[in-house]
Amino acid sequence: MSKNPNLSNPHVPASDLSAAIREIAGPAASEATAASLGPGITYLLEIPNYRPTFYSRNDGVFSKAFYKLLESLESWEELVAEDDKAAYRDATSIENFQTEARYHILINRRGETLPIVDFREIIYDAAQRPIAIAGRIADDSFRSVALNSLSRRSWNEIAATMTRRFLHDFNNTIAGIYSLSELYAEPGSDPKSTAEAMGHIRDCAVRAQDLTRKIRYLTSLEAGQESYFDLGKLLEEQQEFMEALLPKGSEIHFQIEPGEHPIRIDAIAFRQAILHLTSNACDACGEDAKIEIELATSEQNGQRLAEIEFRDNGSGFKPAELEQATTPFYSTKNSPKHPGLGLSIVSNFAKEQGGHLQLANREQGGIVRIAIPLLKHEPSTPAKPTDKKKSPPPEKAASEAKPSNPRPPKILIYTWEDITRHPLLLAMQTAGWDTRIHLDPGELLIDLSIEKDQLDGVLVFKSALDEKAEPLISELGQARDCDKVALIALGENVEGLSVSTKRNCGLIASGASKPSALLNKLVAYFS
Repeated sequence: MSKNPNLSNPHVPASDLSAAIREIAGPAASEATAASLGPGITYLLEIPNYRPTFYSRNDGVFSKAFYKLLESLESWEELVAEDDKAAYRDATSIENFQTEARYHILINRRGETLPIVDFREIIYDAAQRPIAIAGRIADDSFRSVALNSLSRRSWNEIAATMTRRFLHDFNNTIAGIYSLSELYAEPGSDPKSTAEAMGHIRDCAVRAQDLTRKIRYLTSLEAGQESYFDLGKLLEEQQEFMEALLPKGSEIHFQIEPGEHPIRIDAIAFRQAILHLTSNACDACGEDAKIEIELATSEQNGQRLAEIEFRDNGSGFKPAELEQATTPFYSTKNSPKHPGLGLSIVSNFAKEQGGHLQLANREQGGIVRIAIPLLKHEPSTPAKPTDKKKSPPPEKAASEAKPSNPRPPKILIYTWEDITRHPLLLAMQTAGWDTRIHLDPGELLIDLSIEKDQLDGVLVFKSALDEKAEPLISELGQARDCDKVALIALGENVEGLSVSTKRNCGLIASGASKPSALLNKLVAYFS
């Protein structure tokens, strides 16, 4: 391998890169222009193995640990962070070669990464055969931090608009509860009417709790945890958030292809992508917005893809916008409230999922197409009750538990309430438990069917107003994939649980118990 002749020099002249090119491609080789000037370091990769044969050195940009790592490479791809490898391969192939690429590279053997921008070009020999890639990489951290900050601000503005709508609805709900309580608080009220009023109050309380859940979702700015979902159901769940963003009277229509659409995805990032598209449609359509969202599937190179088509009745995209609209900071709106990041965020989301985004027009309005890969899995088949392997009662489970578990338990959690600050969950996280929280029973069951061999069981936090917990527990009691189900009762007496729930749960405890005591019980049960 021909290395840089002067690695101690903090800057290697461009002529050295030219000399390295002539060495492997001959005197008639094409010159490197994009890679020759600018910050960062230059490099040269042989085609087709992408082995680095030359690189400059700049200790002010990259550490000594980085250069030690660079010296050991057999292929430049070894330097690319795992999550970016697929996109890097595609952008570096001769057929789809991109002269500017952004990805993360390893900077030491500890696995730490750095975002970089890579300006590169293909070098051809005298016969016009691709012989090498000459490139220049530069630290892209500042741009990444700036984009992240502006993306947060953009999402804040969208979330604030929806939160105002939800708070308006919440205020109306509380006013209804107050009016009913005032009306029937007088002595001598008819018992039947009082019972009906209490039913209305209960419905209002459920509605109020649902509104607080939506508001809580909107405050989630950080990326969530990837989990398993049915994409069709996840897509339909966004309607209530979209309606809060659009003017009153707007129309939203879904067309979901029948069947299952299993996917591993960050639901928070997905929601933000859909709502960024909704915000753009709101600006384009005005007061008479009509949005159509279609989910279909296709197959490409043996991979099943989900194709989401988001259509509106706005003015569509101009020719220049079709080419540039996904570029960060590109905007046709002269307003600081519209920094031009919406479609860029959606495009990055699609790429992070291993997919892509396309823009198009129709007779009236614009079209945004998102293609992302689906998973392949067989849904779990419910078993007969007699086939169920019953979990031992808590006392027996505790007595038979091993004194130590070789690893912390890995479980799925279902909850209707926000338990992110619940003392038990915090104690589990401190103890190193691998937990994945679901707010929807269907999503938990999909996750269970895929992760069944790696899981130790399911933990259900049951709230007094939650009407989905008991049907979920009943279904878990019939499933082959789940041998252990534990229940933590929040705000209700465990004695009031149904017989079937008690039968299907191997461990039942009150959420009011001490976190340390609850954790010990759960450790013994799931071990």
